[in-house]
Amino acid sequence: MIEIMSKMVLCLAIALLLGFLVGWLFSRALHSEEDCIGLDVEEQSEDELLARVNQLEKLYENEKALSQEYQTKNKKLKGELMKKINLLNTTSETLKESQNKLNSHDLKAQLAKKEAELLEFEQVLLKAEETIESQKEFIAKLQK
Repeated sequence: MIEIMSKMVLCLAIALLLGFLVGWLFSRALHSEEDCIGLDVEEQSEDELLARVNQLEKLYENEKALSQEYQTKNKKLKGELMKKINLLNTTSETLKESQNKLNSHDLKAQLAKKEAELLEFEQVLLKAEETIESQKEFIAKLQK
């Protein structure tokens, strides 16, 4: 029992030291940050403070304008993206419908039909060539 209590006390002491160390480091970080951005108000004159405030106001306005510009550009790009997504969805649906309509059985039937049409057309052309040949022969006989 005493062993457990001694481990608990040791853990609490370590936690206390870690907490103190983290707090001390955090306070140093805040103080060094204040030094970097020049917020030591007590040592600055009123003119310096006004100049700094004006500088910060200009910086704020520039950042605000930049933010507004990016928001506008973001809305425009989102609109274009939505248009492209809708076009892609429409194209995808059209492609799926086309694939469903043109399955392999339908294609084979259409191919057979076209081959039959080509054979008929070939026969018509052959008959036309025979007719032309016979007419050429008839004209040649008449000219003799």
